[in-house]
Amino acid sequence: MRLGAGVPDLPVTIDGVARWRATSDVARRFQEGRVFLAGDAAHLMPPNGGFGGNTGIHDGHNLSWKLALVLKGVAGPRLLTTYETERRPVGKFTVEQAYTRYVTRSATYLGAKDFQPLANDFNIELGYIYRSPAIISEDDVERGSEDPRESQGRPGSRAPHLWIGKDGSSATLGAGQRISTLDLFGRGFALLTTAAGAAWVDASRAAARQFNGLDFDAHVIRSDAFATAYGIGDHGAVLVRPDGFIAWRARAITSDPERTVVSALTTVLMR
Repeated sequence: MRLGAGVPDLPVTIDGVARWRATSDVARRFQEGRVFLAGDAAHLMPPNGGFGGNTGIHDGHNLSWKLALVLKGVAGPRLLTTYETERRPVGKFTVEQAYTRYVTRSATYLGAKDFQPLANDFNIELGYIYRSPAIISEDDVERGSEDPRESQGRPGSRAPHLWIGKDGSSATLGAGQRISTLDLFGRGFALLTTAAGAAWVDASRAAARQFNGLDFDAHVIRSDAFATAYGIGDHGAVLVRPDGFIAWRARAITSDPERTVVSALTTVLMR
């Protein structure tokens, strides 16, 4: 204390001593009726890696928009069951990775052998993949996590960051001030498409109007890198949830894009 304060004769009094114990544990379930667990109530982990606070914030981010839409009557009540389906595997994986770091870095004296192989920090924080009824998956392959820079808009993954320009229009992006695609997410659902797929914009907005109270917007991204970054063709589109995760994508425009988006929203909102 004296060294840290830079006062050699600083009077210091120890009022009490408490023992800290590293814990690695995950709740058996994250929901019981109207009660939801998040943060340290849902998962405890050693501080190694600094994952605890971020994981708790991600819990709240996942749950808040679902609660809001269910309480407003926009989404079906079953949407709330996807909170545990999506977040508990992530919590378990993150706890295991924090434990691996603890026993291989801070507590090597334990001689522990019951730990998972070390995963990349970036993959742990941002590369996990959701699989639930609130995601329209494209395959049956279970993916725990991956390098988020390689997800390319796969449903269940975080929507990729891509620098784009903004020309002041809410629907047409690609020139002027530079922003990130991530700046388009957070308030509600967002549909992104290419310049050649602009027909998705009016069609998706018309589809969203059939869900009274749904916050929704659609954007044309005029960037040559967009289609590649999001894994769609020249006429494709992606639907992004309020928490920034890809809910659905189409690699080409369909014969009835409005009906297609209505179907996707009905599935994701569990109506």
